[in-house]
Amino acid sequence: MSPGIIFDFVGADPLVPIKITTANASNKHLAFLDTGSDSIAIPRELWKELELSQDYPVRMQSVTGLAWSYVDTINVEIFGDRHESSAVMSDDPEILIGMEILRKYVVCFDGINRKVAVKKTTRR
Repeated sequence: MSPGIIFDFVGADPLVPIKITTANASNKHLAFLDTGSDSIAIPRELWKELELSQDYPVRMQSVTGLAWSYVDTINVEIFGDRHESSAVMSDDPEILIGMEILRKYVVCFDGINRKVAVKKTTRR
């Protein structure tokens, strides 16, 4: 596999730069690539800062169990592409990018060299 885009880990973490755009804000952030998550998870404080909706409650399963949360639509720029995607509010302190976005790419984690390689797939 040709490497595509290479990111260095931030410390010991596979964080990548993203840009989140909502009707009220557009900011750059670092996010975890989380193959165990289905969608994008936004920390509660950032959710409120971005003024995302709390009108659509959902029941969700996380590693800590079942919980109530909220869902809204955001635009996220990652790996040079823009995606409109659903996001859920999370009690975790980090932004998580899940498989709704990651399934559109080949992502290779190199823990020894602390790098992440990302390549666009031919299938979308």
